[in-house]
Amino acid sequence: MHRGRSSLTSGRRSSAGPLRIKQDGGVQSSSSAGGRRSSAGGRRSSSDRDRGRKSVGKFGRGRPTSRPSSGYGRPTFGGHDHTLKDPRTLNSRSFMQREIKDIIEFLTENGYSHPLSVKLLTTPTTKDFLKIFQFIYGFLDPKYTLPAKPEEEIPQVFKTLKYPFTISKSQMFTVGSPHTWPHILGALHWLMCSVKFAFATDPRSLFDNPSDGDDFEGNKVSESEFLFNYYENTYSEFLKGVDTFEKFEQDLAENMKLQAVGATGNLEHLAAEEQRLATELQLLEQEPCKLTQLHEQAQMMSSDNERFHKYLQELAGHKRSMEQKCQDLDLQLQQTELESDQSEAEKNRLEHCLTNQELSASDVQRLYAEMRQLTNMLDDLEKGTQELDQEIWNEEKQIAKKQEQLEQQVSQYNSMARTLKLIPPTAENAHGVDYELRLNFHSMSDHAGMMDFNSTIKPALVQLKKQINDEVLKQMEQKLSEEEALEQVTEMVESKTEEYAKQETRLQRFEKDIQSYKEKSKDETRILTEQFQSIETKLCDYQRHSDMDLAAKEQEFHECQIRAEQRVKEMKEEKENYQHFLFAAITQILEHKALIQNRITELKEQAKAMIAETEALELPEAAPGTSAST
Repeated sequence: MHRGRSSLTSGRRSSAGPLRIKQDGGVQSSSSAGGRRSSAGGRRSSSDRDRGRKSVGKFGRGRPTSRPSSGYGRPTFGGHDHTLKDPRTLNSRSFMQREIKDIIEFLTENGYSHPLSVKLLTTPTTKDFLKIFQFIYGFLDPKYTLPAKPEEEIPQVFKTLKYPFTISKSQMFTVGSPHTWPHILGALHWLMCSVKFAFATDPRSLFDNPSDGDDFEGNKVSESEFLFNYYENTYSEFLKGVDTFEKFEQDLAENMKLQAVGATGNLEHLAAEEQRLATELQLLEQEPCKLTQLHEQAQMMSSDNERFHKYLQELAGHKRSMEQKCQDLDLQLQQTELESDQSEAEKNRLEHCLTNQELSASDVQRLYAEMRQLTNMLDDLEKGTQELDQEIWNEEKQIAKKQEQLEQQVSQYNSMARTLKLIPPTAENAHGVDYELRLNFHSMSDHAGMMDFNSTIKPALVQLKKQINDEVLKQMEQKLSEEEALEQVTEMVESKTEEYAKQETRLQRFEKDIQSYKEKSKDETRILTEQFQSIETKLCDYQRHSDMDLAAKEQEFHECQIRAEQRVKEMKEEKENYQHFLFAAITQILEHKALIQNRITELKEQAKAMIAETEALELPEAAPGTSAST
């Protein structure tokens, strides 16, 4: 944590000008934050090397000046001689989802009053974007309102806030388009992070108000001394021609960190971060597995492909049968035409015979009577033929219904067999047995298929059902045993948690004891100091008012001084012993705490692994003897 200045960039300094001492003891750079006139003509300005640095809007310390550098006329603070490439994967779907999740959490926590959802932020409208932008930017400028032309104002706002990448005016006209929204979303996420940083930053830490801190020996060291030493050392190295001061900046950062949070670090912040990561891990574990869904879709598409292939084969067979029927009808038509020609010839012959023979009236009457009899017989035969055709049609309809029902049952059977991995014969649970039922109503070998079902498939299914029932019983027993083991592990974790709580209590008690020891040592030091001062006061009084021998007084003074120095030395040794003891006790407590946390983590991982193994248990393959027996 850096206090007393606005920014400490890694490996760079904000200004390399000579230092001047204020009258109030502070340190001030002679050059502005934007640039300086270097004493060396060929050396580049340090601000040219510090490009692309981000700002936090209104919370920055100063504004860059436009004074030119001493190089070759390059721009000063924040100047760009090339376009920066965004290293973020803005077009990645997972990256966009994380940004949307962070923005939704921020807006929800800070009371955003408009409707909000992941779908809305995936393809937002310009109106929704402007509402969200105005809400977030309102934390930096509470009086900000959207202008009449936001497409011109918003890019200028990001440029003022030192957003390192360019947002064009054309992008603001197509906010929700797929090629524009990832870049706008990245800028919006950057603005949200800037607001969060502003929330987490103490405004007093941005000004040069030194705060006192304690070093390891208990002495008061001001922050201005740290900064003064840093500026003095870096400027000395700069005059020697050195441009990088990583060692000095690292030392300064460590001192600032120790002064801000102490040797133990910010444990509350780490605990909060750990809780947040655990929540995020739990959310990720609760999300459904896309790979399983894709596998299921692939299996469904494969089964549909097989069904369509089978349907095409059936259509091809039906086409061949219809072509055969057409050929048969053509032959029947040719035969009927031949018979018609023969009947025509017979008719001509009979007509010729009729015209050549002479018939009497009795013969004509006899022929009419025979004709009526034949007509009646023909009508009776036609009625019988129609009745037979109707009966045949009814039987064919019933047969077609039965065939449809049988096809549905066979299709359900085959789909269930594929689900159970019994089809094809090379499937996992088939063991070489062909469990698939095939129907072909145009073939005469259907009875053979039914015999194959009764003699092969049905016994194999019965045997498989027995094996599955036995395996289910075994898995249930194993599951019960695993649940018992899980309960034991859970009890162990609870016991370790209680032990951890006890160790936490002991740690707090040790910290209280340490604090009491420190206060006691301070009181003793103060008492000894007062005694030493009183002795000096008495010694001065004795020198002014006593008529005793000077040599005796000097001897007495020397002895008192020796005793005082010896007492001070003893107190220092006692203080060092206390410090060593406290350091060893704290180290041992922290190591024990780390061991307990590691052990709890291992037990949790073992429990999760055992649960995952229990849930991932699959049915084992049937014994090889089953396929042989079937």
